[in-house]
Amino acid sequence: MKAKDFNGSISTWRRLPKTYKSATKYYTAFDKASKDIIEAEGFYDVVKPSYDSISQKLGSIEFDSEKKIFTYPVIDIDFNATYEVIGEDMEPTGETLPVYDIDKLKSDIKTQIKAKAGELLKPTDWYVTRLAERAIVIPDSIKTERADVITKSDSFELEVAALATVEEVLRYTFNFNPQPDPII
Repeated sequence: MKAKDFNGSISTWRRLPKTYKSATKYYTAFDKASKDIIEAEGFYDVVKPSYDSISQKLGSIEFDSEKKIFTYPVIDIDFNATYEVIGEDMEPTGETLPVYDIDKLKSDIKTQIKAKAGELLKPTDWYVTRLAERAIVIPDSIKTERADVITKSDSFELEVAALATVEEVLRYTFNFNPQPDPII
């Protein structure tokens, strides 16, 4: 990918244009021109930096004159940021709320845990119904399987409750059926 700064407005191209007209020249095979010509016309590589998508974001594209590339600044996300509430009259109410509501984030994860547990229990729910309606005993293997899902679900919810920061909550993952590590 290439980019060029047109008087403060940076444009990007997946591929260089086949033709290009500068202030003084017209190129018919610009996409095949040498690196020196391309850079002389202000076209430079775009380099996307690596970053942590949970705790960082990319800013607006800019030119790094030292490295002669276009790139994006990496910006740390402010998990403590707040916003001012605007009332129905479109005026500030004086109330501020957090941008990242940790309690809401935790609640959302707990809902996902419960949904996944329900999905895993559903195929064996008929055993429970059969027991309740007709007193037919649930096989031990099914009891063990269901107890494992319920225990893991409860454990995951306790882990979520113990998370102290927004970043910890955003990084949290759960897996009811972890895969064993491959043997190397």
